[in-house]
Amino acid sequence: MFTSISRKTIKPKKDMKKIFTTLLAIGGIALLMLASCKKDEVKVVANVGKVGALTSTTTAPELSKPNANNDAITFSWAATPVTGYNAPITYTIQLDVKGNSFKNAREVSTDKLTQTLKVGVLNDMLTALKLSYDNPSQVEVRIKSSAAPNLAATYSNVITLTVLPYQGTGYIYVPGAYQGWDPKTADSLTSPNNDGVYDGYIGFPAGKLEFKLTPKKVWDVAYGDAGSGKISTTGGNLSVPAAGYYALHAVIDQNDKTKGTFTATPVFWSIIGDATPGGWSTDTDMLYDATTKTWSVTVALIAGKDMKFRFNHSWDLNLGGTPAALTPGGGNYTITTAGTYKIVLDTKANTFTIIKL
Repeated sequence: MFTSISRKTIKPKKDMKKIFTTLLAIGGIALLMLASCKKDEVKVVANVGKVGALTSTTTAPELSKPNANNDAITFSWAATPVTGYNAPITYTIQLDVKGNSFKNAREVSTDKLTQTLKVGVLNDMLTALKLSYDNPSQVEVRIKSSAAPNLAATYSNVITLTVLPYQGTGYIYVPGAYQGWDPKTADSLTSPNNDGVYDGYIGFPAGKLEFKLTPKKVWDVAYGDAGSGKISTTGGNLSVPAAGYYALHAVIDQNDKTKGTFTATPVFWSIIGDATPGGWSTDTDMLYDATTKTWSVTVALIAGKDMKFRFNHSWDLNLGGTPAALTPGGGNYTITTAGTYKIVLDTKANTFTIIKL
């Protein structure tokens, strides 16, 4: 009995040792497999080369507001070579003032190998760099190629462009006797397309009818009367024939900016309606006050009838509504009491006053 019991207690110890050894072996194999997987994972990387050569369709793109939606320039470049993991590449066009080392670059990104910039888009980029509107400037362009935040970007060769951006709206100033001959505070004519064609309205009081035109708010260049509706930078003072409100129209020759043409046409506001002396068929003109920049008329009006304001005897521009709020094409204003009235129209504020005398 004793001998048999001794053999049974020893056998389980051997079995446990064998099982423990087997588990250690399996664990070791698992660790080796895991380490092998980690090593393989580290090896799967992208090797990114340098972006290819950059070219452009022109080095002197022409910019003008009328052509804002036209193509200005197209850039093309060779793809950045990538080996290993197929990492996506982002290309960024960078544009900055020549010699600034792209410290203040304007940017446009794409995943393509070509990019066309419209005239308006390129002009906005150049305007953001505060380039001159009067003299050509040089800017530099390059491509930045990047694959991932942890990988260094590469850059293409640099192309130099000669550019002359345009202003969104062009201005020419009208210093004259009516405002003290000071270009800094003078009224202006505007050119919506900045194409050398300028228009605007200015009122001239009696005895202060002469003026000139200046491209800037200084006297370094000034256009004057060259005779027969022409202007030049050597001409004398321009003038209107009498006090009043005028539509001024100037065209500066874009091939020779020392000359151009000019007209001054009298314009006016009037009242019209069955409450007025002329009814709905004949305007009663108002007088312009160049000091207050308002229009006025003293007139007899009929009770229970209507009136409106209109510009240059045309329904193309007319104002109606209440004294506190006139709107283009607004409703008629009704006269409640017959009598003689003084009416003052403020076209800047779109309001009017009407006082019975």
